Amino acid sequence: MSVAKPIHRTARPFDRAGRFATKPSPHRALRGSTIVFDLDGTLVDTAPDLTGALNHCLAQAGVEATTIAQVRPDAGRGARAMLLAAYERAGRLMNSEELVEQTARFLAFYAEHIAVASRPFPGAVAALDRLVREGATLAICTNKTEALALRLLAELELADRFAAICGADTFAERKPNPVHLASTVLAAGGSVERAVMIGDTDTDMEAAHRLSMPSVLLDFGYDPDACAREKASVTVSHFDGIDPALMLRLLEDDRRHDGNARSFG
Repeated sequence: MSVAKPIHRTARPFDRAGRFATKPSPHRALRGSTIVFDLDGTLVDTAPDLTGALNHCLAQAGVEATTIAQVRPDAGRGARAMLLAAYERAGRLMNSEELVEQTARFLAFYAEHIAVASRPFPGAVAALDRLVREGATLAICTNKTEALALRLLAELELADRFAAICGADTFAERKPNPVHLASTVLAAGGSVERAVMIGDTDTDMEAAHRLSMPSVLLDFGYDPDACAREKASVTVSHFDGIDPALMLRLLEDDRRHDGNARSFG
């Protein structure tokens, strides 16, 4: 498989004194496993800043501003989808030339205002710490461009927690194509057989499903629809539920069931 550009790999998280920031457990139950996170709507609530960029574009076109609640379902689908949905809500048509122009305007504004109001979801950072403490390797697999993903995570001081950060343009394919997810795991130094995907949409669940990889659907995310729920191994309603015990359970169950979809009560 061809790689579009160098993969962004980061060191394990260290504090400013150069010490390991999250003290590993002596048991390290998740050693050798890779836990992959989607970004928008999964790890970080980016809808406020995406809405800001969208409204900047709409104002330029004389289109009525939209709300965060209206943007959330499309927030993980990219600038074009958000623009088209906003124009449709306003009863306005958008030709291809305007779409190209507005997409460029959106991305330029967003890059400069990427972490004004975007924040990790409640409990997200603590969950990352729990997984690392038990020896897990963390990675990001997002349909954001790699540059924007890196910029967002760096501004939120989260980038160094991940062994690999792979965006929509890192490889030749993007989610739901499983090449994107599988290549992210490999870039992080892991194996698909010892990996779990955590996301908030059918795009994430489908990529994992096609690899027979266990998956966790976060139902507080942007678009946890019926298709996503059907494919997910388990659905979780808060990051408090993302813990080493669940990851081990998924990985062990995956071995017993040859990767078929599971559900937990």
